[in-house]
Amino acid sequence: MKSSFLERLLERADRLGSGEIQSQMSRLAEDKGFLETLFNTLQEGVVVVDEEGKIKYRNQAAGRLLGLPESEELGGWTLSRSLRGVDWRKLLRDQRASSGTLEVAYPESRILNYYLVPLESSGRMEGLYVAIFHDVTQERREAQNAMEAGRVEALTLLAAGVAHELGNPLNNLHLHLQIMAKEVAGLSGERAERVGDSIRVCQQEVRRLDGLITQFLRAIRPQPLTKTVENPAAVLEEALLPLEVELKDRGILLEKKVSPVMLGVPMDREQMKQAIYNVVRNAMQAVGEQGLIGIQIQQEGDFWVFECRDNGPGISAENLPHLGSPFFTMRQGGTGLGLMIVQRIAREHGGSVQITSREGKGTMVRIQIPLHEKRVHLLAQAAEVGSGGSE
Repeated sequence: MKSSFLERLLERADRLGSGEIQSQMSRLAEDKGFLETLFNTLQEGVVVVDEEGKIKYRNQAAGRLLGLPESEELGGWTLSRSLRGVDWRKLLRDQRASSGTLEVAYPESRILNYYLVPLESSGRMEGLYVAIFHDVTQERREAQNAMEAGRVEALTLLAAGVAHELGNPLNNLHLHLQIMAKEVAGLSGERAERVGDSIRVCQQEVRRLDGLITQFLRAIRPQPLTKTVENPAAVLEEALLPLEVELKDRGILLEKKVSPVMLGVPMDREQMKQAIYNVVRNAMQAVGEQGLIGIQIQQEGDFWVFECRDNGPGISAENLPHLGSPFFTMRQGGTGLGLMIVQRIAREHGGSVQITSREGKGTMVRIQIPLHEKRVHLLAQAAEVGSGGSE
């Protein structure tokens, strides 16, 4: 094995002057500092241990991932003390490379991949091992989220197919119930009235199911946008018009604030009216009788913003992330599809929906839509290359 620089230096020590030895020792100190700096820039945790698992060296990433004390305070600290559940002594006694995955709870909940390998050296380095730890928490979380998203998408598509197939039988039921209603209308007597009442209940339930299917398909199927430059204040008034009677009957106070200076916004008028209607309708159901709803539309930079605030009971932090998921609702008899439709409409306009809420304080829903269409353009350099090639 090739001798180290230090070994060669010691062999020549009796032939070197004090000045040259001092120079070489300074070089060693610089090299040591460089290597420590290099190791401390690594995102992976690096730990050097002996055959008993006692830690001889660790970089800063290892200290962060494993919750190790400062290097000068390591003392007899062992891997087993920080990472329980693994028989490190057995792995070290085997004197071979090994790898695996660990889940740690301290100092933070993490998932770590580790690689343990003996150092092939002699002298002071003999009997030492290096363990490398790589944090895969984010990668695992993203993979899990991707799997969950794929599962939800598959179930949603399956439900869409089922919903579509249910449409034809419902239409047939509706037609036959109409025929039965006409037949019963020509009869008299208490029995005919009871049958007529049952038919009306069935018709009502068929209409409810048909409406639910229509709403569900509208929520998941992309709708082609017909964008025109619209006056947001006029769109808001049209969206609120169907709700005015109910607002008055239930004593709900609706406060509107419209920015006096606002540009026209490119939008699909009907779909945006649907989004506003759904948000305000949800707020009305949340505040109940004598509630308060505040609506504001304004321009913020390159975006048009619609905000709806209510003084309802609010939403818990636990439930907030699930809003907009198919059939997740906190209201009895609700479907959760209204907000899903809002999110789809905003997304297809190139915008977004943000929801903030505090229990006992109310909820705020914010729709943000870009004022200008995003157009694809070539960078200047790419354009020059393209124009040069067309000559």
